Amino acid sequence: MNIQRLKPLLIALCSLSIIPLLGTIYVHLNHAGGTSHSLVTDLDRQLPFLKVFILPYMGWYAFLILAFIYLAVKQREVYYETLLQFIFGLLTCYAIYALYQTYVPRPELVGNDFLTKAVRLVYSTDEPLNCFPSTHVLTSYLMMKAYLRSSSVAKPVRILVTVMSLLIIASTQFVKQHVLLDIAGAIAVAETAIYAIRRLRQYAYGNNYSLSMLKLEVDLPQSTQALKRGA
Repeated sequence: MNIQRLKPLLIALCSLSIIPLLGTIYVHLNHAGGTSHSLVTDLDRQLPFLKVFILPYMGWYAFLILAFIYLAVKQREVYYETLLQFIFGLLTCYAIYALYQTYVPRPELVGNDFLTKAVRLVYSTDEPLNCFPSTHVLTSYLMMKAYLRSSSVAKPVRILVTVMSLLIIASTQFVKQHVLLDIAGAIAVAETAIYAIRRLRQYAYGNNYSLSMLKLEVDLPQSTQALKRGA
């Protein structure tokens, strides 16, 4: 890979630093204070606690990084679109946390096996707040949708990402980090983000929908050629 082809990829990967920067807002909001609301339903109470689901729940971090990197290599246009959706969606979630804080009651943990220790670690580092909507669900859902519409990604990879996304979404319930309404809220925010970014692109580029996102790569028309080579 020559320098001309490598540079746009490096720019794309560096732009990922926006996500952890936004995460500092979450840290600021992740503490008790003021009124917190419970959205637990009878159906939530009937769902069992399954500690094995802590594995996909904790795997969420690595999953997003690897999925973004792969997408940046295979279809950079979708990569940038998804990154903007993440930014829109996360900021929306953080605004909701600031205005309407919710909490989820956690089960008592018994035992010292590996899985129980992993759950205990998550519980100790993340307060049972900032629940509605779930950012685990939001980001996994957006990544799944990104891969499902990526024509340059092989079908087995799309299936793998879809399965992992669904496991992460399910894990939020079975490790009692979220309730069902947190999933519904996250999907609503995700779909809003998808619609908003799509309309933004249409407004910015009109019919030239295939142009690079917000000219983040290089001057046109060279950027479109670089995208094709990068694919």
